[in-house]
Amino acid sequence: MHWPRLSPPIVFRLVAVGLVVLILVAASLHLRHVPRDVGVPDLGPPGSRDRLAAGLARCQALGIKADGDPACAAIWAENRKRFFAPDAAR
Repeated sequence: MHWPRLSPPIVFRLVAVGLVVLILVAASLHLRHVPRDVGVPDLGPPGSRDRLAAGLARCQALGIKADGDPACAAIWAENRKRFFAPDAAR
């Protein structure tokens, strides 16, 4: 049996398609793994979360006037402190 000769552009296309298929298989296998130990981070007592959320909503409603409001400055500082806390990412 005689096989036809493959030109270099066809060989390159076949290799490229093979690599794309290989990448898709590797990505699907990687994404199939679901971590079992995913937990909800501790955000502090529920009352403090509600107070902070309510304060942030109030400052957002104030708009540009919130820049001069000392209460908003304190709430934003607390929000930054919680956001950048070392154990907040856990």
